Amino acid sequence: MPSAKRERQRAARQAKMSELAAARQRRKRLTRGVVVVVIAAAVVGIIFLLNRPTHKSKLAKPHASVSKKTTPCPASDGSSARRTSFSAPPPMCINPDKSYTAKVVTTAGDFTIALDAKSAPKTVNDFVFLARYHFYDGLIFHRVIPGFVVQGGDPNPPTASNPTPSGPQGPGFTVDGEVPAPHHPQYPLGSVAMAKTATQPPGASGSQFFIVVGPQGEDLPPDYSLFGQVTSGLSTVDKIEAGGTASGVPKVVYRIENITISES
Repeated sequence: MPSAKRERQRAARQAKMSELAAARQRRKRLTRGVVVVVIAAAVVGIIFLLNRPTHKSKLAKPHASVSKKTTPCPASDGSSARRTSFSAPPPMCINPDKSYTAKVVTTAGDFTIALDAKSAPKTVNDFVFLARYHFYDGLIFHRVIPGFVVQGGDPNPPTASNPTPSGPQGPGFTVDGEVPAPHHPQYPLGSVAMAKTATQPPGASGSQFFIVVGPQGEDLPPDYSLFGQVTSGLSTVDKIEAGGTASGVPKVVYRIENITISES
């Protein structure tokens, strides 16, 4: 027969085992409770995300409103309505494998430019795009320096009474045009290139173009996109040049009436 001492020891062991088993059961219940809470929170979060309104916030709307939309190519027959500002550079509207000429009608007479679409497709495309949208109609040759250049294409040109006008000096975009290969003379007499500011990169193209009329223009650095050559009507260009001054502000103002683009 077991002694009383052994009975007490056995009873103590059984009590200890019962206590450990109860503790394990409590831990299991606590773990299950935590898991249930986590799962419930995840489900609530997913439901919230799925049912959240999909409209854009007020902060996102201004961002959407400044997106730039490319203007479609103008009609090749010149029938497109006149446009004077654009929010983005033009798409490619010319075929570089074709030949393009521009007939420029001015208050001094007419002259014709052979456009070099093969060597300067992006710049020629820029010029043709603007001409076919009648951007140049009515603009003056605002910078005319004898022996240097005849320049036009500024929709808001400086004048003697207003040398620093406010407003755009271009169409609202800049094209990364082509830079000519260095040669001499860099810009032969009668050559046509795009003007740019000193801070713009070489080849930058907007709407302002110049015609080289003297040695100073021939020796310009190869920073200006060369895209054409006057092939007829040089006497008209000479007449415009004669109305210029050393400061560039012309004493006789001549105006572009229209530019007609033809292709073959």
